[in-house]
Amino acid sequence: MNGETRLVVKDNALIEASFNLSLVEQRLMLLAIVEAREIDKLTPDTPIQVRATAYTKQFKVDESNAYSQLASASDTLFNRQFSYVDRSGKVVSKRRWIIGIDFIKNNGKVVIYLSKEVISMISRLEANFTQYLLEQVSDFKSKYSIRLYELLIKYRDIGSTRKYSIEEIRNLLGLENTEYKAMCDFKGYVLDKAVKEINKSDKADIQIKYEQFKEGRKVSHILFKFIKKKETKQKKSKDQNTVDMFANMTAKQINM
Repeated sequence: MNGETRLVVKDNALIEASFNLSLVEQRLMLLAIVEAREIDKLTPDTPIQVRATAYTKQFKVDESNAYSQLASASDTLFNRQFSYVDRSGKVVSKRRWIIGIDFIKNNGKVVIYLSKEVISMISRLEANFTQYLLEQVSDFKSKYSIRLYELLIKYRDIGSTRKYSIEEIRNLLGLENTEYKAMCDFKGYVLDKAVKEINKSDKADIQIKYEQFKEGRKVSHILFKFIKKKETKQKKSKDQNTVDMFANMTAKQINM
């Protein structure tokens, strides 16, 4: 299976989970997910091989240090956690991504073992899942771009996300409380940077803009809107802050 047809599939609970992974850690997990989905009977004891050659080819990185990047990312990923809200909306759970790693330097690969929760969240093909092509995020250089793309593409059929509070979107993008505390820094170094990278990418399939909502003088919420890039040249927006595709939708439908 080549990079142009490799699907990343995640339960929406995992898409909306709070976690902080580096760029390489996210790339490692994406490669592991597409590899894992090719295995019929996936369990926590199933070895998932991620090769340095595959990492180099998919993300166009320097071949000479591809293995060292994967090994380092695997090592830190072993201690990483994510938290999510279950479908009842009442229980917040904290889980690990992986439960084990094998380092095989001579063969230029790492072998990871996924936790049972992650396996469950990438294996179930039910209504509540999001999928996209690995190729569509392969040229992002910011870890925030991958996370933002995932959050938006969940709303592929609507073209508009729900309103996110600033605190919530910060958590979903993996920011610590001490990082980019000022709104201008958050927008400049995180949000606008990710939006710009997605919009400029030749592989990403959406064009993004967002609307800000204030409580008093302070920005309190953000709502993202997007359209497919192939449609941007065909449509002229009457309002720079409103996408045409929402013209016939009620406010209730947009905010679902």
